[in-house]
Amino acid sequence: ALAAFAPVPLGADCGDAGDLIRAVPYYWSPAAAAAAKAGGVDAVLVSSATGMLGLPFLTRLPSFANTKVYVTELAARIGKLMMGELMEMHSEFVRYYGLDTDGSPKWMQGEKLHKLLSSLQNIVIEDEGMDLAPLMPLYSAPNLEECMRKTQTVKYGEEVCFNGMLMLKASSSGLELGNCVWSIKGPRASITYLPSTLFVSAHALDCDYNSLKENDIILFSDFSSLNVMDENNENLGENAMVCDDSLLRADGVDEDEYVQCLSKNDDIAEEIERISFICSCISDAIKSGGSVLIPIGRLGVILLILEHISETLLSSNMKVPIFMISDAAEKIISFTNAVPEWLCKPRQEKLFSREEEALFGHVELLKEGRLFLFPHLYSKGLLVEGALHCILSRLEP
Repeated sequence: ALAAFAPVPLGADCGDAGDLIRAVPYYWSPAAAAAAKAGGVDAVLVSSATGMLGLPFLTRLPSFANTKVYVTELAARIGKLMMGELMEMHSEFVRYYGLDTDGSPKWMQGEKLHKLLSSLQNIVIEDEGMDLAPLMPLYSAPNLEECMRKTQTVKYGEEVCFNGMLMLKASSSGLELGNCVWSIKGPRASITYLPSTLFVSAHALDCDYNSLKENDIILFSDFSSLNVMDENNENLGENAMVCDDSLLRADGVDEDEYVQCLSKNDDIAEEIERISFICSCISDAIKSGGSVLIPIGRLGVILLILEHISETLLSSNMKVPIFMISDAAEKIISFTNAVPEWLCKPRQEKLFSREEEALFGHVELLKEGRLFLFPHLYSKGLLVEGALHCILSRLEP
């Protein structure tokens, strides 16, 4: 819903906001609304740091007093920082517009609301009509702390028992640091929830293929990787498996062949190719005297981009400052170099064999004074340093 709200004006001149709403934003959380109607749930399994952004909407509900939340240790750390970042951004709206103390804000009763619901209907809701229950104000700092107290963190491969009946286990999904596939084993059946997955990753620990074996049910929630393989193919069934279909026959085929087939995909090559293309565009912009703004959502992607940008600038003999803007920038950058057990094997091996002093290239960039961390766009040091052309990356919750 944030896209329907105008950014906080930087000065006295507000300009023309068009159809955008000039007010403190409300947020769209259909999961929280559904849970409230259902009277709560027994447990929540979080598969990514970004998945934690909506968690306090749930845990602040009275019916969630006894709900247990499970998430990997790293996803919990990153998720808490992202939630803090979201709250910091939200506080800028509150400082400018003030708190709503008279119940529902005025825009929820006029044409602006109708346009907001129309845009949401086109994006995320199809059959929910004009139900306003999922539209709610952001959680508070006490809500966030309460949410974290209800959270039980786990490591990859660690089994935890829920309610004396179910065994829960998180395994790496390969997509991002701390992201996981959840396996649930009970006395009568076993279920695996399979979110967005990369079998081979350039930074995160590779997907644990073994976690998908011997399950009665696999809940597969994301076909985006298949769509990328062949965007023009309207028949998804033809691309439902990337393996040679001869391997799908159970005629005594060695199971290792399945694993090799799944690991043969070019996930790393495709990801690096996209990042290299971005770096070439950055180089062209800098050479023409311009600056570059990069909004980043996935943490692992920004760490890879920083490495490749550094190599691109060195090879082109360009001295350009790189600014990372985030209220949590320093904390994120510091702990990402201390989590080897969550990273892919090649990065672990380089560190343990002393080929590299750090897990990611941003450490050298900081030492050499080429990467600068600032909490806000209006930070004093940034305004001075950023007078020249630069590369600016902004973490987006």
